[in-house]
Amino acid sequence: MRRFLLIALLTLVVVPAAGAATWSAPQTVSKAHEFVGPVITTTSFDGSAVAVWPWQDNVGNDAVGGWAEAARPSSLTPVGFGAERTAPDGTAQIGAFAKSQVLAISEQATGHPGPTGAILYDIVASFATVGGGFNSARRLATAPVLGQPQLATSGSTALVTWVEVTRTSSGGIRRVVRAIDRRNGAWGKAYTLSGTGRANTLTAAASTNGDQVVAFDRDGKVLVRVRRHGHSWGSITTLATQNGSTQWQLAAAIDARGQVRVVWRRHQLGRSGVPGIQAIETAARLVGRTTFTKAQTIAANGASSFRLTSIPQGWAVADVEHDQPILHRTTGGSQFIGGQAAAPAQSGTRGADVTWSSVGGITVAWVQPLNNLTDGIARSASYENGAWSTVEDVSPAETVHDVRLVTDARAGQPVAIWTARPSGQPPSLVRSATRRP
Repeated sequence: MRRFLLIALLTLVVVPAAGAATWSAPQTVSKAHEFVGPVITTTSFDGSAVAVWPWQDNVGNDAVGGWAEAARPSSLTPVGFGAERTAPDGTAQIGAFAKSQVLAISEQATGHPGPTGAILYDIVASFATVGGGFNSARRLATAPVLGQPQLATSGSTALVTWVEVTRTSSGGIRRVVRAIDRRNGAWGKAYTLSGTGRANTLTAAASTNGDQVVAFDRDGKVLVRVRRHGHSWGSITTLATQNGSTQWQLAAAIDARGQVRVVWRRHQLGRSGVPGIQAIETAARLVGRTTFTKAQTIAANGASSFRLTSIPQGWAVADVEHDQPILHRTTGGSQFIGGQAAAPAQSGTRGADVTWSSVGGITVAWVQPLNNLTDGIARSASYENGAWSTVEDVSPAETVHDVRLVTDARAGQPVAIWTARPSGQPPSLVRSATRRP
């Protein structure tokens, strides 16, 4: 009964159309490959959109693959993505750097085990000019890395963090959080942010004024450290604690005023007599404060993986709940209001993303299955001036796998990037479209 009421309430917040808008005809961004994606995106400090993706041709022993990149230079008369170029193998994260550069952090297996028996990986930093391709690389560390390194950039500074498997003097295994900084044109030495227990996942973010945050889960808790510009790292703060075996998804951000926001998905596994839950929770460190707010639950159950972005009124989170794309947002304060459905429920809806732009307000995009789940289409709706637009087709029906949103910051337009198989069979392509007023 409670699930039925939740779906009904979310559906009621869908309001009439705020006015028609259209997405441009799709542009094919990538070369044709057997497989492509998922796509990693960023927006450079001059407003250009950059996308990076893995690709593979053939299968089995004949498989060959690599990574590719394309950029969409920002201008008052927006253009499409430029030519596909080679990107670093094993790219984990990309971020804006300086005015018109991109920094990629990649994770490349050495094929050799470390002291713990875990395979060693090279963590490599590579720079590119927007539209010019990657042309320099430096190995930052070689370590037994768990998961993917994380990157946070601000101007010409960068923070790279990762979870590293180590062995104690008594033979025990620890998973510590390590980091390295780039400041004043040079990379520093790696240091430890958390040296005890067993960390699993982490996330990092930086603000335009140089504040930084790292959040991670360790031994059943979500923990966070903050470094204000010009200061050292603050102490570890606990934001959440598990109640039974739990898997976490984490995201963090800092706005231009210095408010730190951490959002996490709590996937608590079910056990005898206790059902599992998939909740989204959040906490903030407000401007001028030294502590975080009490955690707020913004989705009590049924939440998918989510995306976090900043908006003029604070923050927006998009996810899928009970087959509906849902927008959660703040309205100027620290608390999120109730979730708003961007579209009616439809079986198999997945992969919600969110961005803000001057053209579209808050735009939410997702993948909508068609034809008994054998085909898929990217769709969107925008929330602006207190009302939702109609649901719009971003892509043709072309077996869309996933969709990401960025904003052309100079022209103020949302840009969608997705992977698809237009014929329903290989080849696969990366495609893009722009939302117009």
